[in-house]
This record gives sequence, structure tokens and C-alpha cells, in this order.
Amino acid sequence: MKKNRGLKLLALLLALAAWFAVGSEERTETTLQLALELTNVPKHLMVTNEIPSQLEVRIQGPRSVIRELTTDKLHKQIDLSGAKPGTHTELLTPNSLNFPRGVVVTRIRPSALSIELDQALIRRMEVQPIIKGSPDPGFEVGEVVIAPKEALVRGPKSDINQLKFINTIPIDINKLSSSVTREVELDFQNLPLTYLDSQPLVAKISIKPKLQTKTFNNIIVIPNGATGPLRLDPSKVSITVRGPVTNLDVLRVEDITARINLKNLKAGLYEAKVVVDIPSGLEILNISPEKLSVRIIK
Repeated sequence: MKKNRGLKLLALLLALAAWFAVGSEERTETTLQLALELTNVPKHLMVTNEIPSQLEVRIQGPRSVIRELTTDKLHKQIDLSGAKPGTHTELLTPNSLNFPRGVVVTRIRPSALSIELDQALIRRMEVQPIIKGSPDPGFEVGEVVIAPKEALVRGPKSDINQLKFINTIPIDINKLSSSVTREVELDFQNLPLTYLDSQPLVAKISIKPKLQTKTFNNIIVIPNGATGPLRLDPSKVSITVRGPVTNLDVLRVEDITARINLKNLKAGLYEAKVVVDIPSGLEILNISPEKLSVRIIK
């Protein structure tokens, strides 16, 4: 105490001057936003309720101190180490906030936090693709394949145990006329779930022309191989065709050929099977009648 008495006295005088300067400085009031951070959450637990990201704190204090606080990035940490499953209430009091001397906290919103913790489970679950909208007219949805078929998900025990599968966010196929492959996301339905797989989910959606049927009447039967006069009963047939709407819309009677084979047949009465030729991509469902009565005349 006897050494450097002069310097020590000077330091005391400076400290007293600073204290008086701060104490006599004009005081002001403002509202600060403190970032809220939960720390040391046990690995086997997870927070299941919505926690505000910020605290609103009203303070009073010397103008210079308040000015510095407003430029700082302030935060409040809540330590959850050692916490157990259940609801935890954290009271937020002025003493729990670390402000400089001379700053008075007049209000904290919220003044208490309710933190719900549940056991965290990891489970592989089936993924179901969901689609919305309609393809172009004349087209329909074929096969929808999702890969991978299952997703590794982490979530609260109470929520995971109630889920049998997870839907994707709806995939829009409106006005499509061809197949598509798209990356998709899971629809967690506002549940605190996390997708853990590193590979993205990919949906392959087959869009194919819609199949319809159409009947063409009065198709004239051509007698191939006939060398003389003959009589067909009947001489015309009806044909029902199935195929894509886009193909049926442009199919005309002239594109269809109905024939019977009379090669090497002599005069007499016969029953001949009708053979029909149509453009590729179409299927013959019915020929009426399938057989004709043929009389070959000498």
C-alpha cells in the first residue's frame, strides 16, 4: 500500500470521476431483442413445442451504455443439460439477464418459457407419393414410383409411434402430357421431424395416353383371292377398337381394312373368317360378325 501512492490515488480519483459521470449522465429507456438459444439438449431428447426465437426486454440506463447495448448482438442461453422428458418451465427474471451495472430491466416478454421434451426416436418409414392436379386431356397417370421407398426419420417418440407412413408434399402434375422425374420433400404435417438420409427422394411419375374404345360400323369386307362372282352375307362388319385417345381421334374408316381369304376356293357355299388390319398402337376388341357366309358362283 505504501508503494506508488501517487498513482494509486490518481486511479481512485479517475474511478470516482467516471462513477460520478455515469451516475449523473442522462438516463434513457429502450426495448432490446435478445436471441434465445437452447443449449446442451441431451442427445436422446428433443424439444417438441414451439419456442420463441427472441426475447423482448425493456431496459433503462445511462444513455451511453444503452447506445452500446443497442449495437451489440445480445442473446440469452438456456442450459438444458441433465433435463428429462416432460415439461420444463424456465422463469426469465432481470437477474437471469447479464446487463452492465446501472441498467435496470423493467419488462421481459415472455417472462417464462414452457419447454416440452420428449424421447427422440429414429425409424425407417414407408413413403407414399401424393399427387395433385390432372394431366392434359387425353392423358392419365400411370405408375408412380418413389425412390427410396422408405425414409429414415428422427422425431419425438409420441409422434413417431402414431405414424404408419409419411406422405410427400403434393407433386403437381397439372397439364402434363409426358412422364416426369422430380425431387420431392416429405410432408411432416408441422411435426418436429427430421429427414436423416443423405440421398434425395425422387418420384418417377408415368403420364400415358388415356385408353378408350370406339366402334366403327359399315366396314366393307374385301374378298381377297376371288376370281369370279360371289355373294357375301353380310358384306359389311362393325369393329370395336381400343387405344390411346390421341390415336383414336385421328382414326378414320379409310384406315381400317376388313378382308376374307377366298384363294383357291371353287364354286360353293363357305364360311370365311374376317381379318382386320388397323394402324399400330391400337387393339381390336371385337369384330361383328367374326365370320361371313360366302357363296361363290360358277
